[in-house]
Amino acid sequence: MKNVHGPVTAAKTIYEDDAGYLIIISLPFVDLQRVKVSWRNTLTHGIIKVSCMSTSRMPFIKRHDRTFRLTDPSSEHCPPGEFVREIPLSTRIPEDANIEAYYDGPGSVLEIMVPKLRVGPEEHEVRVCLRPHLGGNDLMLT
Repeated sequence: MKNVHGPVTAAKTIYEDDAGYLIIISLPFVDLQRVKVSWRNTLTHGIIKVSCMSTSRMPFIKRHDRTFRLTDPSSEHCPPGEFVREIPLSTRIPEDANIEAYYDGPGSVLEIMVPKLRVGPEEHEVRVCLRPHLGGNDLMLT
């Protein structure tokens, strides 16, 4: 990486196949119980939004029977508090998408499975019915 400045958080990698995307996100120092994933479409592409609460850069951290004090003046983790990461995709997300988000074992990696919008013309059947106030002989041609 060149010319990178500031803390990096929620680093992501996107994989894809014909059916959808696999988004892998690193979430170190995050309250895993409070992670929220949502999505929306723009006119041209879909966006996955991950909202989290960072617990990094706390002045003190307890590990086992010890207490450690923060001494790093230029910590590279994000500051404590809420942060949001929006991840644009190259295609729109289907309106009826079943998006799945899982933690990968004991680590702090979140995997999000997003289906792709079907490519090409889609045919949808439309139900045809008579209006309730018209009977079979009430149709008039003019």
